[in-house]
Amino acid sequence: MWCRAALIAYDGIFPDDAPPPSVELLTERARQAIAAQGHHDALVLVACLPGPDRPVVGTVAVVHDPSESIRAQLLRLYVDPGHWGRGIGRRLHDEALDHLRAAGFRVAVAWVLERNLRARAISERWGWRPTPAVSTAYPGVREVCYLLTL
Repeated sequence: MWCRAALIAYDGIFPDDAPPPSVELLTERARQAIAAQGHHDALVLVACLPGPDRPVVGTVAVVHDPSESIRAQLLRLYVDPGHWGRGIGRRLHDEALDHLRAAGFRVAVAWVLERNLRARAISERWGWRPTPAVSTAYPGVREVCYLLTL
């Protein structure tokens, strides 16, 4: 699911010679997010379709931001492209933020690829505001830091 979402969402953003995201890399990132749940405030949410196979159609993670005690990070909000526009991402997002509020966080940050205009528009529609902070995710690919007061 992550690979499908990333390949479509990031189309035209990364240079042609950039390696595509691999299942192994994304699985390791998921493992790290789940391992972070050893902290009482970390959370990974997974959206599945009903039925016997229960395929995964979306994920999100939230973790404590190590640089500030009152701040958390929203990570890896992905929805399978075949299910975009159905409210799955919004529900995952809102559940994750409710968890952060209950855990006592006052601010959340999320890093979004600068040229991922779809994700940036959604983030801003949901109340996130871009900050001046930028980072380089991959040579030539910048991320913008978004902030949300909880």
